[in-house]
Amino acid sequence: YAKQSKFVFLPQVYDASPRVSTQALALDVPVLMNWNIAGGWKYVNEKTGEFFHDMSDFRESLDRIMQSIAAGKYEPRKYIFQHYDDQNSGTRLKQFVEENFADRVTLPLGTRWLLPSGA
Repeated sequence: YAKQSKFVFLPQVYDASPRVSTQALALDVPVLMNWNIAGGWKYVNEKTGEFFHDMSDFRESLDRIMQSIAAGKYEPRKYIFQHYDDQNSGTRLKQFVEENFADRVTLPLGTRWLLPSGA
């Protein structure tokens, strides 16, 4: 259903990792996200969608996202794949593992990135 939508609405606050946000962006669908959400906010910018804080600015944010969609302003799929594809994310994960677990983890020589499994 997200692919058929103009945008995905994420009003929740207590969601540390709303996977639906990155799924929508990968489907080239912008998001309208609650500013106060526990996580996932790093994916929202001028290329991927809009924030609202509460009902005091909801209408303004809704108007802004609808106008931006009509103007073709958003490029969510392009943005998400430029910044969070397997290579970019895997390279950051490898760096994190090397910096924080070098005393416990030895990666095979030539490892360029790590991909989590079972997520």
